[in-house]
Amino acid sequence: MIGKTYDNVSILPVAHARQRFGQPADYAVMSRIQPLPRHAPPVPNISALCIDRHLGDHGDRIAISWDGAGARPDRRVSYRTLHEEVCRLANALTDQGVQRGDRVAIHLPLMVESIVAVLACIRIGAVHVVPGEDLDAPSLAERLAECGAVAVLTGHDAGDVADHASPKAVLDRALAIIGSRCRVQLVLVVGTGGEDVPMKPGRDHNYDAMVDWYEPDFTPVVMSPDDPLFLLHPPSRSGRTRGVTYTAGRYSRLTTYAMDMLAPRGNVEIPGSLLDMAWNAGQTSLLVSMMAKGGTITIPAGGARLEGC
Repeated sequence: MIGKTYDNVSILPVAHARQRFGQPADYAVMSRIQPLPRHAPPVPNISALCIDRHLGDHGDRIAISWDGAGARPDRRVSYRTLHEEVCRLANALTDQGVQRGDRVAIHLPLMVESIVAVLACIRIGAVHVVPGEDLDAPSLAERLAECGAVAVLTGHDAGDVADHASPKAVLDRALAIIGSRCRVQLVLVVGTGGEDVPMKPGRDHNYDAMVDWYEPDFTPVVMSPDDPLFLLHPPSRSGRTRGVTYTAGRYSRLTTYAMDMLAPRGNVEIPGSLLDMAWNAGQTSLLVSMMAKGGTITIPAGGARLEGC
């Protein structure tokens, strides 16, 4: 289990959610927050396992190698830089009202900001969900309404297909479909590139303009094994599937299982097609397990691959 590699990372105690999350639930009704029960010992925050513990000896090691796409340039992100970006986003989300246990949808392709978003959500105790960038507006609306997302990260770049609508345009239509059931209060848009992108005042913000303003430090919260951490929807083009929430304990075991199954001997390269398939299916455990091992995620223009430590 990746928890065995945890090395005295400073973490901040916070409240514990009372609701049980072992089964699909009605996310429109949220539980009140209660203090962490004495019988539930805390577990390491997985974000600290993925970033903080590498800063001492491997802070300059490349964590993400991104070849760029659209208006986003090539980037080589070290673990030290990744830590700063995750902390900035964590501060931005909490300052904008995202709380422990809230659902945050990452409506993006696999890119640097996607990985930053996953780790930032884990760092603040929010539940991240990857609804699938290729869903149409009605299907996306169904998933956002079902999970009760309060914040969404999306993109503006439409990609290489001329008649392909940008994720932001699809999201706008989806939120209009949800109507009064919509709980989304914050939308961060990646990749506007200075273009005139339709933005709803008070809700929509340029990702870079907002996140870069915040401090590059955020103490990861203490997690209980029963705290909700990740919401997975079974693959479905219709979007009419109920999500299953993984607790911090279950998600930690899932990440360990992912790497033990795919790389039982340790440092081997994992095909990019496998990572893309996992991300498109809404699964993030492979990314997280590689970060915990201190590896490098390489995202070329045509796909992604993982390289061992």
